[in-house]
Amino acid sequence: MKEEEKLKVHIELGGAKADFEGDVNEVFELTVKFLTQIYPNLEILRRIVYTPDVIKLAEKIEGLIEITSEGLILPFDLEAPARDAVCLALLGAYLGKALGKLSEDAMSTKDLARTVGKARKTISNEMPRLISEGLIERTPEGEYRLTTLGIRKTESLIEQYKK
Repeated sequence: MKEEEKLKVHIELGGAKADFEGDVNEVFELTVKFLTQIYPNLEILRRIVYTPDVIKLAEKIEGLIEITSEGLILPFDLEAPARDAVCLALLGAYLGKALGKLSEDAMSTKDLARTVGKARKTISNEMPRLISEGLIERTPEGEYRLTTLGIRKTESLIEQYKK
């Protein structure tokens, strides 16, 4: 590892002090461990709060969703109901935005229909149900994005559609 690739962290909290140096993942884990020793409730909170892990999600969707500069690509032979295909596409948009590859994490029904290969009317008919289930939300611009619940539920769908 090059010197400039190392992360250095110095923490002072009350009377406790710690210095960590190494790669980002190692330093992060050591920092969390240090903080949970001082504040045990942080460990409990970490276990019960769902925060989407962008890197793990990106690894899970590999081969199922591709992110390009023009948008998303789902397999042409994806045999998924419209609701699942919409959620998978919106997960791709979420990840594309989080990874800095897309400018938006929301999509219009027109773009969703093109991406998932279904009729726009089919997609439009599915949206109220997905909204009422709390899986997606409509933006002020009239586009749709996944909610945190939608991300969590879609994460559980990924394996059944991977080939």
